Amino acid sequence: SENSILEKFTLDHNENNNIRYAHTDIILEKNSHLELFILSKGSKFFKNDIICSLNDNHGSISLNGIINLNDNKHHEIKTVINHNEENCKSYQLIKTVLNDESKSVYQGKIYVNSKAQKTDGYQLSRALLLNQETEFNAKPELEIYADDVKCSHGSTSGNLDENSIFYLMSRGLSLGQSKELLINGFLQEVAEKISDEKIKQLVKKIMGIQE
Repeated sequence: SENSILEKFTLDHNENNNIRYAHTDIILEKNSHLELFILSKGSKFFKNDIICSLNDNHGSISLNGIINLNDNKHHEIKTVINHNEENCKSYQLIKTVLNDESKSVYQGKIYVNSKAQKTDGYQLSRALLLNQETEFNAKPELEIYADDVKCSHGSTSGNLDENSIFYLMSRGLSLGQSKELLINGFLQEVAEKISDEKIKQLVKKIMGIQE
């Protein structure tokens, strides 16, 4: 409905052999705001599809997520943000950490209708691959039919920075402590975007993120 605020937090963090599928389809009306947060960690397989349609003026969505996998887990997140009217905003940030033989897929699309002038759309995916056996696939997409818009998308993946590890070890930290500190710093940016303080602290506790 108009002038509404919705917060939805999905925390998949308990270790299990479950195979999970989730589908979320949300329509935002005038002056409505949606905050989505995803922690994708515990299940053996998890496929999470999210569709959000901004169907009236001044709607906005903030979608943030952490994928943190080990063993041979396989998790996928697919997002589609439909900008159907003008003066709407969308923000997406997904960060991934993969270890062992885990695999992850992130596919994110921003669609901008020809009527959706003054659109502001942002999408970024970043991944840390902790060994050579991991596999990460990203497919960011923009489909734009309006000319007065600000939209960007991007995807990066790589290893922990060896110079940063060397520096931390020179300050007295072990190799394991150095890697943990860098991983926590990488993920903290996403956790800090959670508006609900209790959920934020819970996510930090689950991830071992220190203040």
